[in-house]
Amino acid sequence: MAEPWGADPTAWVVDGRVVHVTRPPLIRLVNLVVTHTPIYVVFGSLRDPADEQFLIQQILDDDSPIENDFLNDVADELVEAWFGMPRWTVQEIWWRVLQQWTDIDGELQMRGVDLMALPPARATNLAKAVLMKFASGSDDRVRALLDDFTMEPPRIVRKHAEAEGESTSESVEAAAYDFNAAIELMHQIRG
Repeated sequence: MAEPWGADPTAWVVDGRVVHVTRPPLIRLVNLVVTHTPIYVVFGSLRDPADEQFLIQQILDDDSPIENDFLNDVADELVEAWFGMPRWTVQEIWWRVLQQWTDIDGELQMRGVDLMALPPARATNLAKAVLMKFASGSDDRVRALLDDFTMEPPRIVRKHAEAEGESTSESVEAAAYDFNAAIELMHQIRG
């Protein structure tokens, strides 16, 4: 996990090659994480230009083990190490924070806290706490918010189902339906 629980990741390995990474500053890191594709997290955290060239070549090579699932796994691991929680949870928190930035920043600035000056895990924990505080007037809103934070995307549900030997088509379809229903509900709530 990220500070204070442990050290940031410094590298990962693919096909015997060590690919070095560095954690970008929080503002840039949040921008990388909130995208729907893992490519931004993976490429945005590379330390060396030679690793970037290597990855580009590998992605374009049909025989390479680097594909979207692999990039998702790398991005998931990096984000979890930096933020101390799953990538989809971090995304949901920061999507909401960015939508309510003036309120959240104002709330924290009144208390002398610069959210963007904190390490990623602390900033995200604090942002989540403020979001929970904003929702605290209604048990239903709190429950819905917690559900949104913990709902795994269909690709993760599929991975769990495959690991447990379940029929993936039914479990993925059910998860996709739940995920799409949650997104639709979120859009209705936001107006």
